[in-house]
Amino acid sequence: MTFEEKRFLLQQVLDEQKDQLERNKLGQFSTPYRLARKIVEYAVGLLPDGQPLSMLEPACGTGVFFSALQDVAGTDVLKGSLGFEIDSHYYSPTADLWKDAGLEVVCSDFLSQPVSRRFPLLIANPPYTRHHHIPSDIKNSLQNAVREQTGLSLSGLTGLYGYFMLLSSRWLADDAISCWLIPSEFMDVNYGSVIKEYLLTQVELLRIHRFDENDLQFSDALVSSAVVVFRNARPSSAPVQLTYGNDFSCPLFTRELSKGQLANLKKWNRLFVGGPLPEKTVEKTLGDFFTVKRGIATGCNSFFIVNQETIREYGIPEEYLTPILPSPRKLKRDIVSVDSVQPLSDPLFLFSTTDSKAEIQNKYPSVMDYIRKGEDAKVHETYICSRHTPWYACERRESAPYVIPYMGRGEKGERMFRFILNESNAIATNGYLLLYPKKEYKYLFNSKDFSHEIWKMLNEISSDDFLQQGRFYGGGLHKIEPRELLNIPARGIGKLLAQEIVWVA
Repeated sequence: MTFEEKRFLLQQVLDEQKDQLERNKLGQFSTPYRLARKIVEYAVGLLPDGQPLSMLEPACGTGVFFSALQDVAGTDVLKGSLGFEIDSHYYSPTADLWKDAGLEVVCSDFLSQPVSRRFPLLIANPPYTRHHHIPSDIKNSLQNAVREQTGLSLSGLTGLYGYFMLLSSRWLADDAISCWLIPSEFMDVNYGSVIKEYLLTQVELLRIHRFDENDLQFSDALVSSAVVVFRNARPSSAPVQLTYGNDFSCPLFTRELSKGQLANLKKWNRLFVGGPLPEKTVEKTLGDFFTVKRGIATGCNSFFIVNQETIREYGIPEEYLTPILPSPRKLKRDIVSVDSVQPLSDPLFLFSTTDSKAEIQNKYPSVMDYIRKGEDAKVHETYICSRHTPWYACERRESAPYVIPYMGRGEKGERMFRFILNESNAIATNGYLLLYPKKEYKYLFNSKDFSHEIWKMLNEISSDDFLQQGRFYGGGLHKIEPRELLNIPARGIGKLLAQEIVWVA
């Protein structure tokens, strides 16, 4: 049995002993060996021949990158290498596995460690821990450390991988090569702007490889990945290589852009799909004609969204009920007409009221029983409900003429998102985005023919437009946020509204 086979078996055993939810929270997803080897081969090829070689791995797990380095460059390089692993579940057997190879593995948090020495090579698959799993005190400390070291201020929405990348440079020797396997989301989301600024202004960005979002690099993590490679040196005028495809060594698509071109573009993921560079444009967007809001977040849909059976059982009056659309997964039709406000055989309603408990007890004692049932289930202690007064009063929304699920699936050229024409008085949950005509256009939508024409145009928005403004995740999953939806070109809609517009006060 080879050393890598031993390591791989150890990884499988340790992963199986971990709860999947815990691994998700800690962002623990091991890099496949074949990919690790290709990254190592590429990184080592960027280093000068004959240079003493040792590697730093800030979150080593069982040491897949060290295993690849051993196979690529020989066992001697491991004697000067260093790995950190914060989780003792992985650390102890990993340290035992590597002890005879001379590799030093330390059980500690890399982010809190003083620099002991500098390395010519760093390769990392840092934890994919989301920001909401980072305790506030630790997040504040990390933000301060990044600010002190780089002068940059990371958003509180940044995942843990961002702190790893920006705080690693103090461990790097001059001209060291640094490779990071991280979520590709940083190239599109607002909180990724600081990471991009760091890559363009404080190091020499060499290459970004984006994997096909439909080919997950980690079988147990729904995430689209990218490999970011930079040299610990001042930025030069050399272009940055952008590559795309499932094979890091043999990309399907390659282009080179200057750092200035990248700095002028807000979203980078679109650059990996070919075609001309996005040009600045003054054409009208959906934001010129619509406002967009999220649907309501109840804090506990199972309590607040009720069916006829629950309404009858607790005698919930009509004044406490608002028709609400089912989840996007269950809403099969694309038009919700006036005479079918409930697209399902079992209609759904939002339960909400600002009446006090005393008023409810006096008027509808059985409804008070339902509220007590929610309190017994601790619904009132959830984050959203605990901030409402009374806790069972949901935020308000008007019905919108157009709703769109904020998540969609589809390949380039296919319809990723569907706009639903809502002619009813039903509102929607936060699984949808709601489009409302701006005041000066609102009167036009009183015409059924006009609103249908706009709806058809909305559904003609190309997948390319969604790709340029939205964001994507593993498995072909795409998301569109309110601000991103507002930035989508209106084109035909703008022309039609321009013909019809009559400004009103």
